[in-house]
Amino acid sequence: MEITGDDLKLMNIFASVAGVMPTDIAKVGTSYVFLVEKFSLGKAIGKKGANIQKLRQRLKTNVMIAPDDEDLESFVRGYFNNIRVLDFEVREAPGQKAVFLTVADTDRGLAIGKEGLRIKAMKDFLKRKFGAEIHLKTKRTDF
Repeated sequence: MEITGDDLKLMNIFASVAGVMPTDIAKVGTSYVFLVEKFSLGKAIGKKGANIQKLRQRLKTNVMIAPDDEDLESFVRGYFNNIRVLDFEVREAPGQKAVFLTVADTDRGLAIGKEGLRIKAMKDFLKRKFGAEIHLKTKRTDF
């Protein structure tokens, strides 16, 4: 992971507001996704999302906070924690690793996020942390 001067400034702003130092950051368009240790997630978000609101006001943009993990599957499942993950599969070939994530068709919009924020940040994180790509598939569910 390569951190630029701007990333470091943003991480310090995050730490001053949330009281937790993020482990990584991704910029998607004008929005930011911060990763924090999973045991610090509640503190980073704050009561009723107070820290997220403060960060949005301070940075004047959309902000998302997600849990970090060293295990690939735990990382992906934690990142998409409010989405029904129907299937998770990792395929590996020499020099390539791909994650195939199947979600309910009703959760597709959540998985992608507004203006693609969620999936684009995930692609960035997976490439840097695990050298992997993600492919999102949907499956029709009747429940």
